[in-house]
Amino acid sequence: MMNRTARRRMDSMVCLRAGSSQGCEEGDDMLWVIGVLGIVLHTLCTTGAGVGMVIGFVFFLVGFGEMKNKSRNLSSLLLSKDTLMIVGTMGVVLVYFLLSCWNLKMIGDATFPGLLGSAIREISVRQLLTAAVLYAFWTMISLYWLLPKVFSFDKLDLKIQLIALGAAGASILYGIIKMVMT
Repeated sequence: MMNRTARRRMDSMVCLRAGSSQGCEEGDDMLWVIGVLGIVLHTLCTTGAGVGMVIGFVFFLVGFGEMKNKSRNLSSLLLSKDTLMIVGTMGVVLVYFLLSCWNLKMIGDATFPGLLGSAIREISVRQLLTAAVLYAFWTMISLYWLLPKVFSFDKLDLKIQLIALGAAGASILYGIIKMVMT
């Protein structure tokens, strides 16, 4: 059996052979994998929300011409039920898009810190945890209450829900582990 000092020396030699100049700590690989997973999931969520907003806006403009022919004045057109539903849904998706972008930036900065100092990294982890909690809260509210109940938007596919919830979970898990480790 090896004692702790010998084990640490052996681990540091393995890390130095692998090309790491900072040395390895237990959990660094797991943390990196969770960070990269969070980056991938947030990229999918941000891209999906952005594409959804663009497509929704284009379809709104196409339908706006037909609605314009039916109503005579602009106020009844802007305050119609269809217009309010579309604008409300687009607002929910816009907030989701912004929160997803914020999380993507935070988890990217925390996973690949570059030249950030240690104090900035701690602030970055706190901001990531705040952004992740807000993102998870908004995702749950929008997926299970706002879209289906308020805006009568049918449920999204299970894969999309799992990606959105997985992105929130990866950000929260990464933030908690990073905060505990520092």
